[in-house]
Amino acid sequence: MNRTLAILLCLAGSAGTAAAAGPDERMDSYFSIWADNARVTPEAVDRLYARRVVYYGKPMTPSQVYRDKLNYIRRWPNRRYSVVPGSVGKTCAPDQRSCRITAILSWEKADTSGRQGSKGGNTITLTLVRQDGTLKIARESGTPVASSACRDAGGRWRCSEYK
Repeated sequence: MNRTLAILLCLAGSAGTAAAAGPDERMDSYFSIWADNARVTPEAVDRLYARRVVYYGKPMTPSQVYRDKLNYIRRWPNRRYSVVPGSVGKTCAPDQRSCRITAILSWEKADTSGRQGSKGGNTITLTLVRQDGTLKIARESGTPVASSACRDAGGRWRCSEYK
């Protein structure tokens, strides 16, 4: 089984040995894909996302999601994500044809120079639906909780107050 797909299935609690990890670790694994620029490929997006997805309020195809992710990577090539421990929740339909996963995500991002960026937190919600025999993301959304602009100040990362 493809590693990317295995991570997604673990999120929904339907994979074998990897499902033994707690929900926080499974979400951390999922976000590690998006923090690794080399792993953000059209194939990865096709495996993870449904044929039609509502991506942050906009109906999109997987190729449109991929282009959006590439634009974000170009602006913020240095990213780090971590799921706030204990924040992951999962609800699945009795027939396991759909699941909703929620979490609180801490993040940091910086530009190519590493001199400017920001850090903060978001809620994240993934709605998964069974398509082509596997669970795929049909809706991805999130809401900012807090953010802070940061800059390099003589080798030290200085951030403004959280908003």
